[in-house]
Amino acid sequence: MKVKVEYAAQVKRAAGVSSEEFEFTGPCTLGELLDRIVERHGDAIREVLLDQEGCLQPSMLVFVGEDQVRGDQARPLQDGDVVTFLPPISGG
Repeated sequence: MKVKVEYAAQVKRAAGVSSEEFEFTGPCTLGELLDRIVERHGDAIREVLLDQEGCLQPSMLVFVGEDQVRGDQARPLQDGDVVTFLPPISGG
């Protein structure tokens, strides 16, 4: 199964790419996808995406397709899903 991941703002800078695909041999969850992202990109992205307990930052906006998910790391993903990480943006 393949899942496409899209990154915005500082998450994009930490990953070094705006999007990429991850392939899984079977079903996966959002939490398993996060583990693979951190495994691929290391500490730079870990600091942006995860808190000190290894959970998704509470301020991070995550979308699966057009649906916003509130950091539900147990959420199952489907083949072809597009997961977008959008950090909060401030400024004026």
